[in-house]
Amino acid sequence: LAAPNSLSSHTTGLSIKKCDFKITMNNNNHHTEEISTERLMVRRGQPFTITVSFSAPIHSYLRQLKRTFLIVQTGSHPSKADGTQTEFPISSLGDQRQWSAALQEQDPCFWTISVNTPANAPIGQYTLLLYVSKSSHLLGNFTLLFNPWCQDDEVFLANEAQRQEYILNQEGVIYWGNENAVLAQPWDFSQFEEDIVDICFTLLDVGERHQRDKDHTQRKNPVYICRTVAAMLNCDEFRGILTECETGQYCNGTPPSKWLGSSPILRQWVVSQCKPVRYGQCWVFAAVMCSVLRCLGIPTRVVTGFTWAHNTNSSLSVDEYYNEDGTLLTQDKSAHIWTFHVWNECWMARADLLPEYSGWQALDATCQEKSKGPSFCGPTPVQAIKKGDTEVDYDVCYFFAAINAKCQVWIQKADDSLKPALGGTKYTGNNISTKSVGSERCEDITHNYKYPEGSLQEKEVLDKAYRKVKKLETTSSSSETQFSSFPTALEEPVNLFIHLQSKSSLLLGQDVPLSIEVSNHSGREKSIHLVAGAQSLHYNGVPVTQLWKEEFHFILKSNEGKDSTGCMARKVYLVLSLQEKCT
Repeated sequence: LAAPNSLSSHTTGLSIKKCDFKITMNNNNHHTEEISTERLMVRRGQPFTITVSFSAPIHSYLRQLKRTFLIVQTGSHPSKADGTQTEFPISSLGDQRQWSAALQEQDPCFWTISVNTPANAPIGQYTLLLYVSKSSHLLGNFTLLFNPWCQDDEVFLANEAQRQEYILNQEGVIYWGNENAVLAQPWDFSQFEEDIVDICFTLLDVGERHQRDKDHTQRKNPVYICRTVAAMLNCDEFRGILTECETGQYCNGTPPSKWLGSSPILRQWVVSQCKPVRYGQCWVFAAVMCSVLRCLGIPTRVVTGFTWAHNTNSSLSVDEYYNEDGTLLTQDKSAHIWTFHVWNECWMARADLLPEYSGWQALDATCQEKSKGPSFCGPTPVQAIKKGDTEVDYDVCYFFAAINAKCQVWIQKADDSLKPALGGTKYTGNNISTKSVGSERCEDITHNYKYPEGSLQEKEVLDKAYRKVKKLETTSSSSETQFSSFPTALEEPVNLFIHLQSKSSLLLGQDVPLSIEVSNHSGREKSIHLVAGAQSLHYNGVPVTQLWKEEFHFILKSNEGKDSTGCMARKVYLVLSLQEKCT
């Protein structure tokens, strides 16, 4: 509610006419003018100014001042005991470290007061009252947010260009596709549309109702806020914001690819009385999370990683299985190499950890691993991920494994036995990307998460993390145990090389030229059975259908070969024609 224009009740010795919250001036000073021009929106750790006007002149203002206090309160049951209600005097000097009020200007007909909020105050919707001689008087309501412009706030961000991007920018870009063809999807975060701030606090209210330890004062802690919001993003049983569709059939909802902004999702959630909106995927969860946290004042960005090892159970390995025709099998339906995955980073000091772990924190609302309760991960210090410090809160193992796991490719033979595929190791966590500050350019931030591939630092970190993760694994479910059951290399080297060449990206409906070259360096003649095929996959690694398959039989002599052009190797030229199937 806005500050009332006229205050008709009378306190002892004071006849208050009205209170002016100076909304335009205060909101401009607090970088909230885009949220509202009619409601007071302020950031903690920074004073705001109000003017109280009196119906009758006050001549002995010092005597009145000594018995006049301000009261702020938040939450459904405010109390002094839990810190949700605070009383403080109006003095000549305020105190920036706590709730305080200073008289800036006094006149017989009005007082101009500077109200200071502490940099660690709980965010929320507050009521401001004037208290004189045992009588309280409502001055109005205001909203308190985190303050990245305040050095004492845990979310302080020193760079102004970054504050403009990660707090104030309502338009963004989300990257997806694959590491060889990165695509940009514009997104409307719309975090400053006026009803969004109310929806954000409704989200916190609903989320807190389902927590065992309900503590409204914890809203001062950005870690707590991030975990509460993440828990509500993808949660069917707790009236969460979005739900996934495992079948891929979206007839009773909106396909994730059709969403272009956060506000329609948040509004639909509220209008439906907090029923999960259908449907979301990782980029939608991350985009909505970014909107909510930016609105509340936590610097946030959307991050995409390519070739992501999902649901590894914090192991540093994941397996993929193919049949002898090269078709991807679905033996392990939970663990896949995702083409891409999208999560968030939030900027904050981690008061609960060593100073080196402050800064960017990874936060994933999509993951299916448990994080001491609901299904999300983080906030995780990005620095801890890079260093392999898996014991640090929260969920370092999950992120570290997802971007450092090696994927072993196995061939399942007709008798169900397995053999490792030649050259069948994939590396995960490539091209970790986010929108750059102040432009539409894609910024590669892989170096924040990993040391250079093949470097000594990478080897040391992987060895350290492997030793720690190994202690957590059980021999019955460990992927390492699976590996040890089979040879990691064929007993006899084949010396047969296959080179496949195609364009990394094509327009829909365009033919796909594909060149396959087979070279024999074994020292003897080889009878070759080549199976070439194309298979469509969901972005999360789940196979959809076999698009095409063709078999070739030919002989390759030692160190030579024949093809249609008479070259030293056998080459097969194919043209595929792929069309979009409308559903």
